[in-house]
Amino acid sequence: MNTYKEPNTPVEEVIVVPQETEPTTTPPRKSGKVARSVRTVLSGEFLTKDTLINHLPFIGFLTVLFLSHIALMYYFENTHRQISKQKDRIEEIRSEYNTTLSILETRKQQSNVAHDIEALGLKELRTPPQFIEVEPGYFEEEK
Repeated sequence: MNTYKEPNTPVEEVIVVPQETEPTTTPPRKSGKVARSVRTVLSGEFLTKDTLINHLPFIGFLTVLFLSHIALMYYFENTHRQISKQKDRIEEIRSEYNTTLSILETRKQQSNVAHDIEALGLKELRTPPQFIEVEPGYFEEEK
């Protein structure tokens, strides 16, 4: 700002008369589409419009799809859990089968069978068995 004044210049006083002014109102803000949508959702205005009523079947369809999706997810999780339990059970039964088969194989060995038969009072044959030949028709009944 210039602060230099010429010394010989007369200074004129200006009297400012206040004029009555109307109160200034702020112009309405132009709100964006998103802001308007958020405002209608939060205030609940969208529930009273006819467009919502026209779209009720579609909204119902989306709700049914959403609920069926949730139900299917629960079903698949439960099925997966059951499959895992059955796999564990099959593995346990397979190991039990292998153990039982191993025990049976050791009991079927000739030395173990001979030992078990001695407890019954029977003896193991040391000579091979002999074949007895019979004439044909020997076992047939006579009438």
